[in-house]
Amino acid sequence: MATTHKFRKIAYSSLFGLGLTAGGVTLASAATTQEKPPTTIEAPGNKTDTESTESKATEHDEADEKPDYTSSVTIEVTPEGPEGSDADEADDSEDKADTAEQAKLEKVAKIDADAASKAATDKVPGTVDEVELDEEDGNVVYEFDVVAQDGTETEVIVDAGNGKILAQEVDKDADEAKADKAEQAKLEKAAKIDANAASKAATDKVPGTADKPELDEEDGKVVYEVDVTAKDGTQSEVLVDATNGKILAEQAD
Repeated sequence: MATTHKFRKIAYSSLFGLGLTAGGVTLASAATTQEKPPTTIEAPGNKTDTESTESKATEHDEADEKPDYTSSVTIEVTPEGPEGSDADEADDSEDKADTAEQAKLEKVAKIDADAASKAATDKVPGTVDEVELDEEDGNVVYEFDVVAQDGTETEVIVDAGNGKILAQEVDKDADEAKADKAEQAKLEKAAKIDANAASKAATDKVPGTADKPELDEEDGKVVYEVDVTAKDGTQSEVLVDATNGKILAEQAD
């Protein structure tokens, strides 16, 4: 019986050892055969999302630059050549190219600047401030800046072939300047004291040197804004009522 028991113990140990070996082989095999993460290879010519977005933005900008009109006379658009390394040579080359381009445009144009100017001012009454014979995406046109009596500035595009008005656009900056000028005139009309009186009122309240007062509107009141600099360099903003010279507020900067 003792021999049998010992044999069983040896057999169980052997089986246990075989089990560990088999398990080790299985784990090693699983580790070896584990799938690797797929490698993505970008095909030649494919663009990244950023490159694609930038390309679309560029195409969009180029589309926006194209005019929404077509003139009766056109020329072939010449692509710009590479820039020269020497600045003087590049400038000289550019001047020659501009002269040649202008001669080409004048040869194609069927009306002169005077006729185009008359067409522009017939459409938008005013004085011609600037005129240029130009090419817009192959369209040969005259570009005019026409200033009306009220100061409004309008760009007028005239067909260089037949004098037809192709486009017109009011200069927003000039229009805003005109509106500011009208607002200032309105404030000056409402003010009862002048800038000198406003400066004196401000420096009587806050001793120092006053900068030029600015006429403005605050909460429905016409006021002078006066910047006063004291002897020690301290600066204060003083608000003076433009109708009676009363100090409405003061604040150190």
